[in-house]
Amino acid sequence: MSEIIHTDILIIGSGPSGTSTALHLVKQDPAWAKRIIIVDKAIHPREKLCGGGITHLGQNVLADLGLTLEPRHFEVKEARLVYHDKTYSLYGNPVFRIVRRDEFDHWLVQTAEKLGIRVRQGEAVTQVTPHDEYVEVTTERATFQARVVVAADGSRSFVRRKLKWADAPGSDHESRVARLVEVLTPEDPATTPEFRDGVAVFDFTPMDDDLQGYYWDFPSFVEGRPFMNRGVFDSRAVPEKPKADLKEVLAREMAERDRALEDYKLKGHPIRWWNSHGRFAQPRVILVGDAAGADPLFGEGISFALGYGQPAAEAISDAFARDDFSFETYAARLKEHPLFVHLRLRTRLARYAYLLNYPWVVSVGWSLMRLVMRFTPWRDPGHVPGRLPEFRLTDVASQN
Repeated sequence: MSEIIHTDILIIGSGPSGTSTALHLVKQDPAWAKRIIIVDKAIHPREKLCGGGITHLGQNVLADLGLTLEPRHFEVKEARLVYHDKTYSLYGNPVFRIVRRDEFDHWLVQTAEKLGIRVRQGEAVTQVTPHDEYVEVTTERATFQARVVVAADGSRSFVRRKLKWADAPGSDHESRVARLVEVLTPEDPATTPEFRDGVAVFDFTPMDDDLQGYYWDFPSFVEGRPFMNRGVFDSRAVPEKPKADLKEVLAREMAERDRALEDYKLKGHPIRWWNSHGRFAQPRVILVGDAAGADPLFGEGISFALGYGQPAAEAISDAFARDDFSFETYAARLKEHPLFVHLRLRTRLARYAYLLNYPWVVSVGWSLMRLVMRFTPWRDPGHVPGRLPEFRLTDVASQN
């Protein structure tokens, strides 16, 4: 018979959303550390597919936790959005940072462990059974009886599947999932413009081929070595439209950059959409991170995953204070949080931005994004308070 462990909070998943929830609880009161257990089937550092971008939204969360980004990262000074011969560039100090998820997630877990939070790695969950007074979670090594379970186990959430999770009655659509494929190509920083100039490229030209998203080029470091992270994001914002062939799109875009897709290992992964009408909790169980929903406009994952930590921690703390574990107000907490107000706006924009594939639609979308970015709180150690990041519309032809 497996060991039975009683705990107040069991967090399933040790990615940014689960770890952020634990860190926010400990920030409220260090005594929470002894009342939390995190379990994960993986062992850190573990491979995690992701473009790796952390915008100021994520940096703000880390700063609020008193953390300075320690893993090696690449600072993007210019985010260049391309559609045929037109570009729209955002400049910042930096605009965002690019990390490797295996290094970033491992650092967060180590940070949690230093604060006394127990993290059990290499322990897959095999069953989840709700009861009135606790949730029973069975793993390969033990049985947990937790007063609260936090499902932080990604877009393919095991908890969602086991509990047959469905959106709330009256939801306007079912949960949707975006698609991504990516490769890593070794590069010489001295001869690669993106490395030399600190540029990340988002190319929306493949929208002409039914892609509801973009191709990206992100400079990055893997174990200290320079690689370009190249990939394709397909939001599937309009599910009734034909599916783009992501492998074909990626191969064509790489060929234009003198790279052959067949020379590299192709990987893919999903991202679950944020759904404002979704169901984010049931008694004693709440969802965070990709299990709850992420950004369908650009596929930004890390920043919003980190952002779930604060409202989740507040909901958990309130549940214990009132001895009410219904979590009936958790969805409202999320929707009222400034970060998720921003996420809701991105979700609306995604539905319109990828509806049609005409240049004027893209132009309108970029103009709307300019407004979104201008009204987004901006904080960076090298940024002058009160000054917004620089925006510039340029014509590629005029630069040649």
